[in-house]
Amino acid sequence: MKWPSIDAMMAMTPLPQGYRYEILKRSGIHALMDCIKAWHPDIAVGGGSCYLDENFYTEKVFLDGEVEKGIFVGLFKQGDELAGMWSWEQEPEALTLYGRLIIVAPQYRDAKLASKVMPLAELAGRAMGAEFLFGLATLKIPHMQRALESSGYQLIGFTSGYDREEVAPGVIKRVFEGVYSKVLVPEEELLRPDPANLTPKAKALFEVLFPELQIATEIAP
Repeated sequence: MKWPSIDAMMAMTPLPQGYRYEILKRSGIHALMDCIKAWHPDIAVGGGSCYLDENFYTEKVFLDGEVEKGIFVGLFKQGDELAGMWSWEQEPEALTLYGRLIIVAPQYRDAKLASKVMPLAELAGRAMGAEFLFGLATLKIPHMQRALESSGYQLIGFTSGYDREEVAPGVIKRVFEGVYSKVLVPEEELLRPDPANLTPKAKALFEVLFPELQIATEIAP
């Protein structure tokens, strides 16, 4: 799975006039970390805190002009100013793309830049050969849930304590998050589970999440 070029991304999902995409460069790591601290102070705790660690970028992130790696960090730029960022991670063995993070600077949120990443992820994923997209959404506010749902992602469950957040000054707790996914292959390429192999709890949840697949399974010869 090869990351698409910036020119390809601009062709897939153009940005509003005056904005552009960039791939993070090694020389821009510290500036990005400073912006992330200012835009999203809560990120200092939990899974997203790696975006404040220089070693994370140098060891795991694909940097512009360097050897490709499994994590991508894209930038939104307005002129020379950094307006936001997003990050994906590929799992090539599973042909999967994970939407790790989206942050937009408060002064640029009216431009709806984050909403461009949803269709871009699907188009870029298809171009890379990905067959499945997924991401996690905070339950602290509904904005990311709405963005994913309006882009055709399906809520497939909740993590019970997957990540950590500072819920009050000095108080850190494990939190629930929503898990959203989108399948990029035709339905006939999905192997439906045999109901006989599901526990009652698993079968009941499957019927709630995928009623159309359950019906098709039961009527299939």
